[in-house]
Amino acid sequence: MKEQKLGYGISIQGFSTFEEMDDFLAESEREAIANTLPEQWQITWGSYVVRVVERLVIFGIVYTEEQFLNTSLKGEAEYDEEIRAELDDLRAAHERGYRYGRWFSEVEPDGEYGSAHVVNLWRITEEDFVAARHNGWHLNPDLIVRMHKEISAARREADRGQDRPEGDG
Repeated sequence: MKEQKLGYGISIQGFSTFEEMDDFLAESEREAIANTLPEQWQITWGSYVVRVVERLVIFGIVYTEEQFLNTSLKGEAEYDEEIRAELDDLRAAHERGYRYGRWFSEVEPDGEYGSAHVVNLWRITEEDFVAARHNGWHLNPDLIVRMHKEISAARREADRGQDRPEGDG
């Protein structure tokens, strides 16, 4: 595998075979699932979230199924087999921890569509999201402090859970 780093946490992976790529993706997903905190699994349809990629702060709205359909239909009266298959894929990805939505930052102030795994997300309130929009998509210092406390507490709790002998869970 060859990797080319493009900055902002983005890189291009090169693979010699499809199997090599498939193995890499499967292992990456296993690692993500293993490192996800319980609070992150609670991020679901309609959640407001934040993630940091290197120094770029990205705020997101995790789309509900209805929002996904409204975006996918683009004025069509009803959905067809293709959109039904996309919705099925979206649900399957959601079960594996991927959240589809619209992502906003100072680089993309109008937002862009895409997915992110919950291991990279932290839930915020709608009020936090609105405040960030009014602040040019920058983190409010109070939100930074609150998130730090929440994430630290969640990690301590998860670490305590890992220290328990098997069967005490």
